[in-house]
Parts: sequence; C-alpha cells; structure tokens
Amino acid sequence: MRILQLFIIAALAAALLHAQPEPLPYSPEQPGYHDADVALAEYCLENKLYSEARSLCETATGAASDRAREIIAGCEGKDDEYSAEAWGGYLDRREAVQQRRALGADKAGLGAKQVIAIDPDNKEANEALGQKWLDGLGWLSSAEHERLSPLALTMDADPAKPEREVSWDAPYVLVGKHFALVTDLDWKRATKYSEYLDRYYDIFFELVGDFIPQRNQPNVVWCCKDSATFVDFTTEIGFPMGETNGGMHVGVLQAVFVNAERCDFVGKKNKSWDNLARTLFHECTHRLVEIGLRGRRGGWDSYELAGTREHAWIVESIAIVFEDLQITKSKYKLKGLEDQRNYTIDKVWKGPKGKVPALKPVLSQGYAAFATGEPVSSVEKYALAGSVAWYCLFEKKDAYRAPYLTLLVDYYRVDTGRRDFEKRFGVSLKDFEAEWKAWVVK
Repeated sequence: MRILQLFIIAALAAALLHAQPEPLPYSPEQPGYHDADVALAEYCLENKLYSEARSLCETATGAASDRAREIIAGCEGKDDEYSAEAWGGYLDRREAVQQRRALGADKAGLGAKQVIAIDPDNKEANEALGQKWLDGLGWLSSAEHERLSPLALTMDADPAKPEREVSWDAPYVLVGKHFALVTDLDWKRATKYSEYLDRYYDIFFELVGDFIPQRNQPNVVWCCKDSATFVDFTTEIGFPMGETNGGMHVGVLQAVFVNAERCDFVGKKNKSWDNLARTLFHECTHRLVEIGLRGRRGGWDSYELAGTREHAWIVESIAIVFEDLQITKSKYKLKGLEDQRNYTIDKVWKGPKGKVPALKPVLSQGYAAFATGEPVSSVEKYALAGSVAWYCLFEKKDAYRAPYLTLLVDYYRVDTGRRDFEKRFGVSLKDFEAEWKAWVVK
C-alpha cells in the first residue's frame, strides 16, 4: 500500500511538472483579462512597489474592479521601495502572465505575429515564422541559424583559435556567460573583448545590482570590424546607421551593434585607454538596464520608451558612468568622467569662471527632444547627464543614490511624472544644481 501511494504521488508530481499552463484572456476587452493584472498588483502591494500596483489596477474592469480599487487605496500616499529582488520577481510574474495570454491568443486562432507581440519568445509562434533558437543569440532566421550555429564557440570551454579565415560572412561567434559576441575582429581582440564583457557584467551588478535585477535573456553584441560593414548590416536589419556612428543598442532586437573602425579612430584621436571597450560598456549598459527594468516586451510595448516626455537624460547618464570602466587582468577601475572632464567640462564650460548649462531645460526633455542639439549641444548634454549621475551615485551617494536609481526604474516603467524633483530627491532643483555645479567644475 505504501509503495502504491508513493507511486501515485510521484506520478502526480511528474504530471504537474509537465503540465501546460492554462491559457488566459489575451485582450483587455475579454472578460477576466484584468484578473491577472490585479493578481500582479497584489504582489506589488506586498512588496512595496506601490506605483506599479496602482498602474496595474487603474484600467481594471469587471469582477476585478472592486479589488483593484482597494489596492489603489492601499497605495495612497506611499513611496515605492524598489529592490532588484522585488522588481525582478515582478518581471518574472509579468512575463509568465504574458506567456499564458499568448497561449490564449494561439488557442483563439490568432496569427504567429500577433502571438509574438504578446510573448516575444513563444516557441511555436517563432518556429511558425521560420525562426530557430541558438543558445546565446536567441531566435534567428533559418538562414542566420544555418550560417552561425556551426561557428558558435562556448568561451567557458576555452576554445582554440579556429583554423579558418574570419569575415563578416563567417564571423567568430563567442558565447560567454552573459554576452554573445559576433565579430570579424581578429582572434586576439575578439577573445579579449568577450572576456571584458563578462567581467564588465559582474562589475555592473556589483555596483548597481541592488536596484537592477539580472535577467536571463540573450545579450548579443554584433561588432563589425569595418565601418562599411556596419553601415550595410544596420541598414539590412532596419536600423540604418552612418559610418561616423560608434554603436547603438536596439532593445526590440535584444542586441548591441558596434562599429569597431569608428571606435578605434576616435580612440586614437582622443588618446583613449580603449575606445572600443568604452563603447561596448556604454551600449551594453543600455542593454542590461533595459532588460533588467523593463523585462521582455513585444509589439508596440517594445517601442514605448520612444514616447517618454521627460527625464530622458537618465538613459544616457548611467551608460556614461560605466563607459569610464578600465579593466586589467585582475582588477578594475571606474574612472570619474575622464573624457567628459577633458573635452567638455574643463574646455567648454571652462571651470568655475565659465558657463555651465542649466539643468532644468535638459532634465525636462523627453526621448525625442534629448536626441536633438537643443538647448545645448549633444556633447554637452552627455557631459551634463553623466556628471549628474556620477554625483548622485558616488559623490553624494548617501543623499542621492537611491533617488537617482528610483528615477531610473520609473523611467523604464514610463512613469516619471508622479513627483517633482524636490519630492523625489528631497531638495529643490535650484539647491541641487548649486551644489552639483560647485563639484563639477572644481
């Protein structure tokens, strides 16, 4: 009898382990759709993520609306207490809900593209569109999978240099612990930067991992040796860049694209420590922040940041801080805005007697406005944004580190308008600007 009971328990456990999740309503117009959002809001309320809980409940209708109103009332007057653990747990739950909504969409007969707009990693929908999965690189077209899969090398295995010529048609595909590097750089440089990226990952989370969770998603770096290749490749994938562009991060593609020739040219001109490394760290910071704070999103949600109306400076600010990372064989040093101080703060702003740009016109800009050369040049904006971030994170961390990182989270939640600067940072913008200026031009 005891053996039979154990057999039944084991069989039930196996069935539960392999059970398919139940589909959920996939459209807000469907009855029961908002039940899942309210359940997510319950988690957020318990974990002091009050503004996200409120946001999830604001559109609730039907049977969920009564509990939604109670949750909103429970969030009233309370400040968020973000942590990587709490926020990462929320993203895990949100993505699980989207996976089940995608199952509902598939069951209803929606097309593969519509299913992927809900859950970008839905296996059946991707395969229906001819996509194939490659560890480290994610979903690729059949042609790209056929081209790259035989070239993939796992860096943990310490691979030997392949006995072949490298080219963009047959690049090195180096799959590290946290990043995959696809490049036609020579073997020595390719393996060096692959190692740099994995060490950078650990350093990044050592410094800000209390706020930004680690997410298990493909982080792919496509690094073109030549500018012409970079232009052709980015044009081919629908995000065309010019020969003078050093690199970019494209969240919807979960990837970073880098122009090594341009990076090397600028580095030589500016006598940089390693400008290609700087560019990789800058763009990969965008990658880690976006996937860590927004999670995996499909459809128009993946472009939502392009509509932000204020505080776009913070996106570049965190990346500028990490581009000053210098790595040696056993150590690292995060230098304090070296390039910004050498080429903008000291020479353009000219120290204490010069004219430092005002913060408010720049901090108030949204995504589109920040990309322009107004009201100051883009170079000055980057110096301003990076210096404010450094000041908050390292110079006055006891006072401003948490507010700065909270604003970063809120930006990627597309919710920066709830509180003004004084309520967020505990000081008026005027007073903050005065102390920041005194530090930045010292």
